[in-house]
Parts: sequence; C-alpha cells; structure tokens
Amino acid sequence: MNSRQAQDVILRLLADGPFRASVMADAAAQGADVAAVARGVDMAALDRFGRFLCRHYYRERIVHYFKYARALAPMTDRPPEVVLKSAEFKALMPRLILGERTSAQAVADLLKAHLTREAEAIRAAIPFWDDLVAYQAVFFLSDARPAASEARRYPTRAESTTLLELEWDLPAVLPALLRPFSRLPMPPRQRTRLLFARSPEGEVTVVRCNDALRDLLEGLTGDVEPASLAARLGLDAASLEKTLRQLERLGAIIAQGSFSSSHVGSEPADATTARKYP
Repeated sequence: MNSRQAQDVILRLLADGPFRASVMADAAAQGADVAAVARGVDMAALDRFGRFLCRHYYRERIVHYFKYARALAPMTDRPPEVVLKSAEFKALMPRLILGERTSAQAVADLLKAHLTREAEAIRAAIPFWDDLVAYQAVFFLSDARPAASEARRYPTRAESTTLLELEWDLPAVLPALLRPFSRLPMPPRQRTRLLFARSPEGEVTVVRCNDALRDLLEGLTGDVEPASLAARLGLDAASLEKTLRQLERLGAIIAQGSFSSSHVGSEPADATTARKYP
C-alpha cells in the first residue's frame, strides 16, 4: 500500500462511522492494507477526532440550513444546534457517514423531533412553525450527495429531487425572518408547493412548482421517451425539451444523454418559476 492509499483509508476512517467502528472491532477483517493502517495509528484518538469532525460537519450545515430556526430561537428557546450535544446524536454518530444521504436523513429526523416535540406554545406564537421546520429539513437533506443512480434510457427524476407541500407561502417571508423585527412577519396562508433540486456541483435550488411541473416530474420514470410524455401531458414538444434542459441544469432530473446538456437554456421554461430562495 502506498502513502496515497493509506491516506485514503485514514480519510475514510474519519468520515465513515460504520467503517471506523468495524475497523476498531476487527481491523484484520477489513483486509491486510486496512489492518496495516490501523496498526500505525492511535485508533482511540482517531475515533475521538472522527466524532469531533462529525459534530463540526453537521453544525456547519445546521447553521446554514436551519438559520431561520436559529434566528427565531429567542422566541422558541429551541436552537437547533443543541441536538449535536444530545444523547440521541451521540448514539447516532457511529452510524453516520459524512455527506451521505441516509445519514443526513437520520440527523434531519433528530432535528425535526427536537424542534416540533411538545411545541404547542411555539405553534401558537409562530403558526407556520411546522412548515418552517419541514422546509429547513428538506433543504438540509438536499445538501447530501445522492447515491449513484442506475442508468436509464430517457430522462428521469433525480433521487435528490424533493417536492414539499406547505400550508403557508413561506418564500414570501423568509428574508424578513433574518432581519430585526418587533412583530413577527407572517406569510400568506395559502397552499404552496416547492421543488428542491441539487445540481451536480452540489448547489441546492428551491423553486415554486405548479401542477404541470409536478405531473411532468412524476412522469419522468426513465422509461418514457420525451415525445411520448409530451403527447400524454398535452405539452408542446419544443417547450418540454426546454423545460427538461432547465431541470437538468438545476439537477432536478438526470438526462442520461437523451438530449445534449451542452445546450442547456439559460431562460426558465414555462412550467417553472425559476427563482431561488435562501
């Protein structure tokens, strides 16, 4: 094993809780190369540093993606980052892989439970609280990298693409929640659907999603030719292609080479309102 390979093993040990636990339990079972690395390091110290990195990794993402809950903490007494000091998170850490979607879902579930458990008083003061928590949790989850997808012949909805149904029009009020206010900013109470997409570069975008776009995404199974889908949904073929290019740019779909991503249009298609929200 060369030094680069040994370095890769150490990086995996730091970022991959289950792998680290298995090596600490029986390094030889992971192969001679991994066992050799384990013999050359202080595994107990490496485990402590791995846990430190885990808390730091998720704290950065909580601060960013749960910034509205943090801004409202003086009203709720529920700063989201305190989850990282909980017994539940400590017990979860050995199962977490940094950047992996299933791990992010587990942490998001902890955050949602912390912020919504016995929260009747919070809901009375902030009627849109549950919607706000759900919005932030999906944003947090969207940051995680999706698993490798199976190649399909035609465009398919990306695994990381999420549609969120809300009772309140949160985008109308989100920026105001981060500014000083004497009276809580209130969004309109109207049904709102949002699309969360993660680009190949890891940028998370949120756009409003109307019924036409929802139906289109549900029809993108990877087995349906775009022209057939356009006919079924009653869409113009050229408009559909433009929409698919826009969705590919956002990361909402995987094109699988059925049209050239080098010609992704810069203008939003009719089916979307391509406005990003914080």
